[in-house]
Amino acid sequence: CHRLTQSLILDVLLVKYDFNLLQVVFSDESTIAVLDDRVQSVRRRPGEEFQPDCLQKTVKFPQKIMVWGAISVHGTSRLHIVEGMMNQTKYIEVLRGRLLPQVTEWYGDRPWIFQQDSAPCHTAKSVKKWCADNGVELLPWAGNSPDMNPIESLWCLLKNEIHEVPITTKKQLIERLIEVWFHSDRIKDLCRTLIRGMPKRVQALKSAKGGQTDY
Repeated sequence: CHRLTQSLILDVLLVKYDFNLLQVVFSDESTIAVLDDRVQSVRRRPGEEFQPDCLQKTVKFPQKIMVWGAISVHGTSRLHIVEGMMNQTKYIEVLRGRLLPQVTEWYGDRPWIFQQDSAPCHTAKSVKKWCADNGVELLPWAGNSPDMNPIESLWCLLKNEIHEVPITTKKQLIERLIEVWFHSDRIKDLCRTLIRGMPKRVQALKSAKGGQTDY
């Protein structure tokens, strides 16, 4: 039901914002680990299963970072690495220090609308008041609709690219994150493709009556 409502909301936005969501800014937080936690397959001959080069090393408590980012048809936003857990106070600072300067650069005086999920730190009264006081129009969003947000697909590619090189420390992870986020041609291309593909994403969700889609 929530997903179907979201598809109807976005369907209206497709008309309101020139059928391309050119003025919608999608945002999210994501957690990235020092070690790649994806399942990987290894080809090996009989008797080699315990050889070091056929095993993937893991650690019990891998180092991770939480990062906030946003995307629009113009590309990726300023990035923010969250210290500790995100709360409403930290989130307002992210909106003030990262979001507002970025949308000013992207849109100038033209209208835009901001998407965020329904995490408690996003929907706190203090955050809603700050947005209202600073002219940030919020896109209504269901509490559980990950396949509706195109940035989820970007996080996946980002993590894959980050771990194309060996990373063993948190410092290396942050440096690699910044390099890929701001300088990867694949990230830039996918960003534009995802935003411009929103009409198809919305239609797929509507066709699935709010159920699972390929996205």
